[in-house]
Amino acid sequence: MNNNKMVAIAAVVIVVLAGIGIAYMLTDNDSSDGDTITDARGRKVAVPDEINSILAIKSCSLQLVSFFDAIDKVTCLDINESFTDRNRTHTYIMGDFLKGKNLPRVDPNDAEQVIAKDVDIVISSTVDISKLNEEQTKYGVPVFAINADVEFDSPIMYDQLRLLGKLFGEEERAQEIIDGIKSMISDIYDNVDPVGGVKGYACGMNFFGMGSVQFLRTSGDYLPFKYSKLENVSASNPAGVGGQPYDTSLETVIKNNPQLIFVDGMGSENVKKYIEDNKGTLQMIDAVTNKAIYKIMVYKNWGTNWVNQLINVYYVASIVHVGEFDWTFGDKANEIIQLFYPGTAVTYSDLANAQTGGGCGLVFEAPR
Repeated sequence: MNNNKMVAIAAVVIVVLAGIGIAYMLTDNDSSDGDTITDARGRKVAVPDEINSILAIKSCSLQLVSFFDAIDKVTCLDINESFTDRNRTHTYIMGDFLKGKNLPRVDPNDAEQVIAKDVDIVISSTVDISKLNEEQTKYGVPVFAINADVEFDSPIMYDQLRLLGKLFGEEERAQEIIDGIKSMISDIYDNVDPVGGVKGYACGMNFFGMGSVQFLRTSGDYLPFKYSKLENVSASNPAGVGGQPYDTSLETVIKNNPQLIFVDGMGSENVKKYIEDNKGTLQMIDAVTNKAIYKIMVYKNWGTNWVNQLINVYYVASIVHVGEFDWTFGDKANEIIQLFYPGTAVTYSDLANAQTGGGCGLVFEAPR
């Protein structure tokens, strides 16, 4: 073997070992640069003692950061974050603050752009662990994973809030959010009985697109029904997508005959038109006959709108268990916004009016 080939092979080995070394330093328990914290994907990530600059990439990452004072330390934004899409609750509520910072944007697929921003840590909702490790190696900084697909009935949701609290040095704030969520859910679930003879159907949902017929985009694992103890006519997880929305059939909806229908704001106008255009067939459904069709806040938009989902829990409970509570829905919706965004001037009315569908209420305001 000639000298040139030996030099080339040696260079490749050095580059490979260097890459392994970077990944090892960023995930090793014995890192001397800072603490090691396990992220939402079970990776042990060595994080710096002090975090002064944060980049949150992909769905729900910035939303979770926005629940903490750490939002002040966000120094650049994923190019996919939108201030014009008012259905993303976090950027609507935090929009003026973030726009005021005039933050540069980066494409997370372009490692050079990320490196150039010299952030201390990246928060990512990438699912695959190997890809998370690849991001970490490419960016040359710790990449801390969150889980964008979990909801309030999963311990992973609360664990990742605790982990982020530890990461940001805001453990008390994390516990405040967790206690607030659990208290609100308990406020409903522990004070109602199962509803006999009444079934619910949720539709109009957005998940990787709206579906060809939005009336048929449903969820069998819909938390507002679970916490109100309302039977869901849709099956759990028939499409192999976990608790995410999926497409059902009109025959299934008619057969199961829900007495209450709740329509996600994203699909409310489309669903309303579908019902009007198919009155004859849909009169076989009690909820349609009795006009017991309600619109709710946008649930899925570039990930889960967790604030909206908790608002939906209270709205559905107020309809299913009318007159059983000593609170008003509007007051509770404002409490929820304040839990996640203390001190914000944004009210439920502001949020509802900004989003598609116009917030919670009847789909058909008056008898037809």
